[in-house]
Amino acid sequence: MPDHFTSLETGKPFTQCCACEGLLSEKDMYIVNKSFAAGECVFELAMCFECREELNSKLSEESRVAMFDFMHDHADMEKREATLGSDSDTEDYIAKCLTCGVDAKGLNNYTLGGMFSGDHLIKGPFPMLICGSCEDKLNETISDETRDVWDKFIGEHFPGPPSEATLPTGSKPVFL
Repeated sequence: MPDHFTSLETGKPFTQCCACEGLLSEKDMYIVNKSFAAGECVFELAMCFECREELNSKLSEESRVAMFDFMHDHADMEKREATLGSDSDTEDYIAKCLTCGVDAKGLNNYTLGGMFSGDHLIKGPFPMLICGSCEDKLNETISDETRDVWDKFIGEHFPGPPSEATLPTGSKPVFL
């Protein structure tokens, strides 16, 4: 597993889904999200694909469409796939913001997302990096209903900080 996606808390790969607490080694696929502010990881999670789908189903239809449209309008996935294929170095996938192309070097605020099967990083749309500026734009597209779902999820599964914290922009981390 690439170091970018290990837990900063333990220094090791994630072992449990943050939602169902199931062992990730027993799941077909799972995602890892890590949000950085001022260059420091302020939020990290691993979630099995089943729980990710369940959480996504609770988001408003308006937000799901808006997020899809944002990614479709700002990320050229066909070009990315043609350029990177499925065997490029992990660093190549996260060298630039997926949606605006800004160089990741020097970014202070960003979110990383990766999809895994066991300890194997599945390359394709993931791994990805979205810069803080694009996170803000993406956050502007989601409904209050979706914001409430995400805030409730964070509050239930991450009591205390980070559930009470916000990024320097005033928003919660983006879920990739």
